[in-house]
Amino acid sequence: MKKKTKKPIKLNDKIKGLSIELDKSTQLFELNGVIDKFKKETNSKYDVKISLTFDASYSTLHLKRIRKPYLTLATKDGQEIKINKKNTVKKKK
Repeated sequence: MKKKTKKPIKLNDKIKGLSIELDKSTQLFELNGVIDKFKKETNSKYDVKISLTFDASYSTLHLKRIRKPYLTLATKDGQEIKINKKNTVKKKK
């Protein structure tokens, strides 16, 4: 009788978000390495949402993994409908 061994789960797969508190002197281009590494380690099932919050004495970088939807919209012909990620607001004249 063989024992079934489970595949080890990587710690990076369990991390859903990351928040880093920064000084005032930190420049934004210094964060590119952290952001690129987080995106690279993210599974294709997730999107990465990046946000910065600023306070008087410090700022915070928030990186979150958001699950992509399981289903996609399609037309009668079977072609996928592309959804724009940008939210646009139409003004009435």
